[in-house]
Amino acid sequence: SSSSSSSSSSSSSSSGSTLLASAASSSHPKNNNVKNTPPPITTTSTPQALSLAADLSSLDSKMYGAFWCSHCYDQKQSLGSEAMRAIPYVECDRDGYRTQRDLCRAKDVPGYPTWEIGGELFPGERSVDELREIVDGVLAKRK
Repeated sequence: SSSSSSSSSSSSSSSGSTLLASAASSSHPKNNNVKNTPPPITTTSTPQALSLAADLSSLDSKMYGAFWCSHCYDQKQSLGSEAMRAIPYVECDRDGYRTQRDLCRAKDVPGYPTWEIGGELFPGERSVDELREIVDGVLAKRK
């Protein structure tokens, strides 16, 4: 990648990511208990989100993300706290609390958030309806 081409570009890109991380995390509620954890989910799950979470769980689904990622936070907020309790969240940032970076690399996670549903990766923040369509498609293939 370009970061190895010269020491000046790698130092500027790392400070850029630090700025991005601090800017992203400062715009969300703080979780002061543990360093480098995602902000707490403050929304309540809808019946649709709870039904989706049950199906995601039955398909051994996971959400890959990073503690500083605003799209990951928005994704969790759209599903709500009860639904997200049923879905494993995998921390991919090397500085994240309980990081599973090796798993993220082994799975070739392209960005955050990325969903793993039925063994397939679906990158990007998705609406509850979009996730429902993906889940229904995976379930239909298994029948």
